[in-house]
Amino acid sequence: MTNIIFKALNITRFYKEKNDIFHAVSGISFELHAGEVISFVGPNGAGKTTLIKSISNYLIPNLGQIEVEGIDLTKKPRQARKQMGIVFGGDRGFYNNATARDNLEFFARILGVKERHIKSNVQHALETVNLANVADKKAGSYSKGMLQRLHIARGLVNHPKILMLDEPTAGLDIESVISIRKLVKKLADDGCGIILTSHDMTDIETLADRIFLIGGGKIYYEGSIAGVKAFAHVDETASLTDAYLAVANKLKRK
Repeated sequence: MTNIIFKALNITRFYKEKNDIFHAVSGISFELHAGEVISFVGPNGAGKTTLIKSISNYLIPNLGQIEVEGIDLTKKPRQARKQMGIVFGGDRGFYNNATARDNLEFFARILGVKERHIKSNVQHALETVNLANVADKKAGSYSKGMLQRLHIARGLVNHPKILMLDEPTAGLDIESVISIRKLVKKLADDGCGIILTSHDMTDIETLADRIFLIGGGKIYYEGSIAGVKAFAHVDETASLTDAYLAVANKLKRK
């Protein structure tokens, strides 16, 4: 892969706690290519969500640089964000008494989609996540799986080159999980670069091209699933879960 669409260099986010400084994320650098799925794996408190928020402009890093399609996210946030879709998921985030279509049209306007493109962009997003046939039902009537797909549709209404997914299958039944995985795979196959965080190792084993083991706000390893197994000194027939458990203690904050 040669088409780099996203670069993060030396991303650092810290907080002052009384007389000490807590580094949630410390000096993380990586690149993302078109059509690639990368995943950050680590224990709770490792810095995954802080990293995602820092590279998507929800938080401003104390140090570091982020380029989205060659655009500096810090200097030109509105222009850079137009290339990005961010999906945090969960049961909230939509107006329950409005239809799914109306919700997406509202968020498309917030994201700066031109008025003449809103209806077609929303329709395309709904079709992509297989919700077009229920688009005129109220969001409050949706199941958890449907809501998760609606969150992904929200992340797609601006036709982003980069999609960030934070725990996209959390709390879903197995049918919904499989549906979301197929959707993510299709988006990547269509050329979207995807940054994925998940506690579900099967999500990662199924979808990720590269894995970053993160702990204490730092990257311990970057590579393929086979590489992670070698790093963890487990047999190549072992699962990613087995490999992760073998290194989990190293990733916990001291």
